[in-house]
Amino acid sequence: MITDPETVRRLIREHGRWFHEIELAPGIVTPGDDSNRLKLPILDRLGLPADARGLRVLDVGCSDGYFAFEMERRGAEVVAVDFVPEEATGFAVARRVLGSRVEYRMDSVYNLSPERYGRFDVALCLGVLYHLRQPLPALDALRSVTAESGKLFLATLLIDRFVVLSDGSTTTLDELDPRLAEIPLWQFYPGDSLNGDATNCFAPNRAALVASLAEAEFRVEACEIHDMGGYVRAIAVEDPEAARYRDLDGRLETTPFDPDVPYFLDEDPKKLTITGRRRGGEPDPES
Repeated sequence: MITDPETVRRLIREHGRWFHEIELAPGIVTPGDDSNRLKLPILDRLGLPADARGLRVLDVGCSDGYFAFEMERRGAEVVAVDFVPEEATGFAVARRVLGSRVEYRMDSVYNLSPERYGRFDVALCLGVLYHLRQPLPALDALRSVTAESGKLFLATLLIDRFVVLSDGSTTTLDELDPRLAEIPLWQFYPGDSLNGDATNCFAPNRAALVASLAEAEFRVEACEIHDMGGYVRAIAVEDPEAARYRDLDGRLETTPFDPDVPYFLDEDPKKLTITGRRRGGEPDPES
């Protein structure tokens, strides 16, 4: 731990750009531009543990570590994950100054597995989902490392109050058609069409987020929508049918395709209804 104020200020200055505002010493805060101090009260209202002693916590997409260090301050054992070296974001500087024991791993959310990470009582995925080209596999990976009845706290861009139109202007789903809020929808942002940031890929509405989490075996227990953002607390549950489909579908990514293998809903390939094929496996003469 470093307590000398001038040394702390120098280390903050030498690092340069910060994403979060992190109080590294009394009255000395990193110059981040993210609204993490506004997000924390929302997460607290959703039930983020105030006393995390005895809990194992995962922070995916931790950046310079504000939420990871906050959960450590609350007593948790914390693993923080991001896809860049810890020196790139300021995480290493913050950990050094704070004397933190948070474990940092440079990795991708897609690589999360219980074999490599174990399981966590609480998982944080804050501001990550809408940057991912494959959001559903990412939720599956998060579920794989969340303990049974463990909690997921997720924050993401939502389109309920922020739909981007073709001319770049924005509106709400309700203004387009009130019925749209009840339909699970994702908006795709090609290129850098959202805020000039090519890493902004997909954003769901609330209904799609809840449904997608259910497909990954999370049940949403609480949700708040604030302007462009949505925040949820979800609990890890067991859903054998969702798990079965996920596992069968996952085989398409990891094994050579074999048309005689039941990848999807039926154990017997002959019972599959495939476009251009009659039930029973015989070709449709009209196809």
